[in-house]
Amino acid sequence: MSPYVAVVALSLGACGNYSNDDLDFQLALPEQTDMEAQMYLSVMRPNSAEYYRATRSAVTTFNGMVGQLVGLVDLVRGTSPTSRNGAERIWGPWPVEKYPNWELRLVMQRSTVSASLLHMDYWLQLRPVGAGDSSWVSFLVGKYTSAGSARTGQGEIHLLTAEARAAGYPVNDDAGLANLDHLDVTYDNAAFPITVTMDIVNLPTATTQSGHYEYLQNQDGSGQMSFDWQGLSNTGVQVSATMQAEWIGSGAGRADLTAVLSPDQPTVVTPLGTECWGVDSVATYRYRLRDDVTLLEVASGDPASCLF
Repeated sequence: MSPYVAVVALSLGACGNYSNDDLDFQLALPEQTDMEAQMYLSVMRPNSAEYYRATRSAVTTFNGMVGQLVGLVDLVRGTSPTSRNGAERIWGPWPVEKYPNWELRLVMQRSTVSASLLHMDYWLQLRPVGAGDSSWVSFLVGKYTSAGSARTGQGEIHLLTAEARAAGYPVNDDAGLANLDHLDVTYDNAAFPITVTMDIVNLPTATTQSGHYEYLQNQDGSGQMSFDWQGLSNTGVQVSATMQAEWIGSGAGRADLTAVLSPDQPTVVTPLGTECWGVDSVATYRYRLRDDVTLLEVASGDPASCLF
């Protein structure tokens, strides 16, 4: 459930002839800090809480995908556009270093929503070298609307792997993309709490069909993340569950695992476990539903130690 997005390497020329009029375009492109999860990650210990480990892994995976997505458009940050046409800027085309028979470009279009709001649409596009303009296929599509300042607002990024694959681009050569159909990210950093949602949709042949993350960051450094969790129940049944984690700025926190155990009762959500941990990542309270048939419950530690 963690198809890392392979960054496309480009052969970029030297920067030059950069105009202040291009600044709006550059600022509209997301940076990693706009979307990455902020959580203090304590040093892992042999006795670190299981749910802390799961949360830490989810945060690391989430940030890795955000970083590589941003890397696709970050290649042109601070680089002069190849062409300017009114409210449109184009960077490229440049050859894809890994696949020299392919080239790509970034197209951005600016529109003014109001005196204080600026909207940008952008497309990272691919085509075979030598093909005509009608051959451009969008590999990544994004949009952004400012709110408050040029660096704050609401945005979306969509990685369209299926379209690139259908056009013949060798996405299946990258292990992180081979099973991916598409990846969608929406974010809002206009004001606290900052929110980011990520949806991963894989091909029907993939072992895991989809993944879903929701992240929230408060001004005081506390945060929340919910994410899909795959595992086996105590009776050996494959379970698709959701983990909801919360933490404060020090990293101490809590996570709850829930699942729908009966396909015949899709609205009945069963609590599978709860774990709370301190700043050292060690569990202070632990609850488990040990058997989904007899509903045997096991708990240890003091529930009053939980911050949430």
